[in-house]
Amino acid sequence: MIRILFLTALMLFPSLAHADYFLWEHEKTGLTMTYPDTWNNQLNVNPDDILTIAGPSYNGAPKCTVKASDDKRYLIYPAKYGRAVQKDAVSTPFWRTYMGHYDDYTLNKVYDGGGLGRWLASYAYATYDVRKGNVYQKRRALMFASLYYDTMYIIECSALNHEYDRWDRNFRSIIKSIDFDEAFSQWPTGHYDDFLTGSKKYFWTQTGYDGTTGY
Repeated sequence: MIRILFLTALMLFPSLAHADYFLWEHEKTGLTMTYPDTWNNQLNVNPDDILTIAGPSYNGAPKCTVKASDDKRYLIYPAKYGRAVQKDAVSTPFWRTYMGHYDDYTLNKVYDGGGLGRWLASYAYATYDVRKGNVYQKRRALMFASLYYDTMYIIECSALNHEYDRWDRNFRSIIKSIDFDEAFSQWPTGHYDDFLTGSKKYFWTQTGYDGTTGY
């Protein structure tokens, strides 16, 4: 189930209040994202799609699609290896495979060391062709991917090639608004006590710190 919450901008008089943005939350993953209320929800096409929205332009046909899928390959690695996992899981080879579902594409640039939500990500620019009726459309896309804990998150925002520059700022704003449910604590030793420096108190030693058996 998907819950859509409304962020309301209050004007001088409450009766003049109007909705400027939607705050969208995916119940299963906890991913949240905000987008302008001039954008409309669309039907998802692929099994991993959790949200598809389209912008208010027929000539540019801007849209963003958010995908989420289970991916437990790196659960054995602690969070401190996140940067290495990002480079191994979601870098250039990942994007080449991802773009393979388009008939014709060019992977223009790939960048490591980005961020999506609360985690590390890579992002890429690409152009590709899609069939629209009996003709092909050339689209340009900005895409981010992040493997956070046990879920692969991907967001792809694209527009017709000749209109992309008009929508790039909107795409970045939407992508920047994404957040995930917290899976890793930001405190390396636990925020409620310092177990490492207090090890004499918490951890048993055979000889003890004064040369005798103790805790």
